[in-house]
Amino acid sequence: MKKTGSIAVAIISFLIFGGISYYLVSKLFRPDVQENLIEVALELNKQAPIQVDEETRLDSAAVTGDRIFDYYYTLIYRSDMVNEDTIAKNIKPGIIAQLKSSQEMSYFKENDVTLNYNYYGYDGKPAASLKITPDLYRN
Repeated sequence: MKKTGSIAVAIISFLIFGGISYYLVSKLFRPDVQENLIEVALELNKQAPIQVDEETRLDSAAVTGDRIFDYYYTLIYRSDMVNEDTIAKNIKPGIIAQLKSSQEMSYFKENDVTLNYNYYGYDGKPAASLKITPDLYRN
């Protein structure tokens, strides 16, 4: 996977789904963070699958724990063709930088939500995962 392509995929994914998540969360007024996150995941899943770009498709989202929100993507690559270290080195910093400055993701920041980005190859096997914890994106 090309370095610039990977960075572009991450940034585009983040912006699209950050915007969707922000819109959905902004429509919810319940004080319970877990309930809000579950509602966001359900609404996002109604729209899935969503082709993010030519290399990446969002398949689903889920709340997998207390204040933990997961995105599940499929790449056009076979899982063993994806270098997880390269993705972590090149994509994770871009996601963190966007999260720090993004108004669309403020709900997640205000409520200390951990975001997991799970990438699978077209073969259905795990290819890479990124975990973005609150300590990484707090200003």
